[in-house]
Amino acid sequence: MWPLWIIALGTSGKSFVGNPVIGSRLLNTLGLHILRVLIGRIVTWVRWLLLTPLVDRALRRNLHRDGFAIVPDFISPGQIAAIRAEVKAHTGETRQMLQGNTATQRILLDAAALQDKHHLAALCQSRRFLRPLKYAAAKLSPPLLYVQRIRNGIREAGADPQKTMHADTFHPTIKAWLFLEDVTPEKGPFTYVKGSHKLTAARLRWEYGRSRTAARTHDGYSEKGSFRASPDDLTAMNLPEPAGVCARAGTLVIANTNGFHGRGQAEENQSRLEIWAYARPSPFNPLPGLPFRFVGALQSTILKAFWRRKDRTAAARNSRASWHLIDAAQMTDFE
Repeated sequence: MWPLWIIALGTSGKSFVGNPVIGSRLLNTLGLHILRVLIGRIVTWVRWLLLTPLVDRALRRNLHRDGFAIVPDFISPGQIAAIRAEVKAHTGETRQMLQGNTATQRILLDAAALQDKHHLAALCQSRRFLRPLKYAAAKLSPPLLYVQRIRNGIREAGADPQKTMHADTFHPTIKAWLFLEDVTPEKGPFTYVKGSHKLTAARLRWEYGRSRTAARTHDGYSEKGSFRASPDDLTAMNLPEPAGVCARAGTLVIANTNGFHGRGQAEENQSRLEIWAYARPSPFNPLPGLPFRFVGALQSTILKAFWRRKDRTAAARNSRASWHLIDAAQMTDFE
């Protein structure tokens, strides 16, 4: 495995426990992790500069100043109602992950799911929607798109680990939320530590210290490359307190998830419905790629094949995959 572990240094590989080169205390003491962080950031900025024409200056300014950008009234009430009706009528493949007392339910918006959803299809193919997502991701191929429902407090279990502030990985990546209903504090709004995406000296010191011990952290996520940050950590980095993004239906939020973020604390049995976008490009490729739709279709095909393999593996152990199939009605029972 050593050749593969070394090659992974030039990819988005991030697991400190799964790759003894990435997780080496000696190499990270010598600065391996910080080198990957710095190169990944420089290369992403090259791609951002190349893609500047995709979006207006205000969105770029907000994204790079705060780590996220908010676009109110991105879609109209009529579009929201039509999309919600299409989601409610969905009977196809639907998957769920349980984390603590929270369920994340998703419908992958591939060609099969969009076949009879004309309003959703129009949105997913809209240049107005895709351009800011491509810019934020610093790549021209489209992000993965889902309908997502976050359901809070649906079972007796521990705390949801996604409600701890965290960075997804060591380089800029994006997630986006187009809310299909009003998001109020009790629904657990998307929460972000404003400005935490910036590579300040304090953030780099924290990254350096965490990289030396990450392989032995054992919180379930930091050792896999998604560092968790406590309130004391945020104070040490001179960062503000996390703030929830409460918004009206139709609002689009795009975030650099290399900054610290998480789900807000929500009341039991509260949920939020949204269109969710995700992109994690290669951090070391200075080219933004090509704007071909088949790339997105290929991503979806590979992802679904991966899910099916996980389903078979779990079934052989008489269990279920982490992202397991559910009846669509379990997700579409909203009013």
